[in-house]
Amino acid sequence: MWTSVTEFTKGKAVSTNYKTFERFSEARCVKKCNDERKNDMCSVAGYNRASRVCSLSVDSLDDLVDVADDIAGVFVMTDGEYRTR
Repeated sequence: MWTSVTEFTKGKAVSTNYKTFERFSEARCVKKCNDERKNDMCSVAGYNRASRVCSLSVDSLDDLVDVADDIAGVFVMTDGEYRTR
């Protein structure tokens, strides 16, 4: 089974953090969430493009909060086929 990652969704943030990492690239943040997902410890990766902070969370889509900052957003992990933009 593959993991599908949604495109970066701007203006959203996770409401709870499982782990937070500084100085992460987007790709590294997605990979870390995917690795943690194997143990059911990550379903959403929050990411701030300016500070490069990655926040792993088990939040559902309903738990995401709106933020005014367009450089903050989330990557949502789902089962299925990996696709890129």
